[in-house]
Amino acid sequence: MERKPAVKKQYEKLTERLQASLKTVNQLCETTPTPAYAAAPDQGILKNLLSECEDSDFWQNFKKAAPIMFCMSIEEDQNLKAMRDMSFIEELLKTKSILQLLNQKLEEGAADVDIIEYAIATKMLEHKLAVLNSLNISVESDGEDKVSFNLFGTHKSICIDKKKMREAITIQDTPVVERQSQPDDNKLDLPDILTDTITEEEFLEKAMETIGAIKKTDKKTLQKDTFIKVFKYTGDFAKLKNKELKRQAQEKRCEYFGKDPQEYLNSLKTNIGEEGKAYESSSTVMFDKLCITSTCFEKTQQELMADPYISMELFNLGISMEQPSAKCPETLTSDKTVQLVKESNDYAFDLFKKEYISQMSADPMMMPVLISAIAHDWVKVNHGFTEDDFKAALFHHKIYENPSVSEHMQ
Repeated sequence: MERKPAVKKQYEKLTERLQASLKTVNQLCETTPTPAYAAAPDQGILKNLLSECEDSDFWQNFKKAAPIMFCMSIEEDQNLKAMRDMSFIEELLKTKSILQLLNQKLEEGAADVDIIEYAIATKMLEHKLAVLNSLNISVESDGEDKVSFNLFGTHKSICIDKKKMREAITIQDTPVVERQSQPDDNKLDLPDILTDTITEEEFLEKAMETIGAIKKTDKKTLQKDTFIKVFKYTGDFAKLKNKELKRQAQEKRCEYFGKDPQEYLNSLKTNIGEEGKAYESSSTVMFDKLCITSTCFEKTQQELMADPYISMELFNLGISMEQPSAKCPETLTSDKTVQLVKESNDYAFDLFKKEYISQMSADPMMMPVLISAIAHDWVKVNHGFTEDDFKAALFHHKIYENPSVSEHMQ
């Protein structure tokens, strides 16, 4: 069925705006640490679109605090102050006029109302009103020397010494050059060490060479770049040492798969314990080689993880380290992998509900590990693909970014 010309035009205008916004958000994602491997968008968001698009509590501070801080920063320049006050009045009156006209048109049921354009305009005006409102709030205890305001999403408030702030601000007579942030060209170089035909000792030597000098802070913790290198190559070394252990672990689990649920769970728990010990052993070997202590590494990790950007960087690095060295089997096409993901997870969840749900109350963190193991072992038993082969396909085809897989999982 063909859309009417007027409706088609509205769709075209909306599509144009959406595509422009998508271009901007993609550019922002390139310069901001965000998950490198994310699930497809949750289609359920569209069922509750307006509330999902509302600002979160803390995000509202960007609309509230920024105007207040800006207005204070230009207090000393009389010309800018006059421009600020005139702008406030102009925007307030213009906003009121547009809202009145929009309301009038809707009450009249006018034929020339463009619903999409009116909706977008209303949302833009709501954002403008939020700024105007933030500049119209005062605190009784404030005077000429300070300004205070509450922080949304917290029980805290900010109090600013206006005199000190004015002393810290210089209004220049010349503009500065502003540039859009670009992806970091100086991003840390973390080359992979090929492990197919290499001994453990050779890996350690190459890792030491790549990590270079161990640099520490005044607190005797590792500097960020050094820590990230140690984090990566310690994980890669553990993966190299434990490759055979993981293969054997799946073989052992599959002996009980579909036969003895309790022994299967016991085998998985044993696997987890052995892998934990093996990782600690691998870390100790790496740390000894680098002449650092596990305490130093752990203390550094605690400090750096407090920074959301570094935390996301380490998360992405951890995801990349999970990617197996095996190549994706040719027979595991994208469609075939999607099919197996859906079928294996259906089986895993059904088996979990039938055999294990009562046991998980004591150890709920075990649930995702158990379901993942069951799904991978189902693929191995029924289709012959090892965990490494199947994971290689998942990464190669970016399966969890597939909308149909995401919707199926929900």
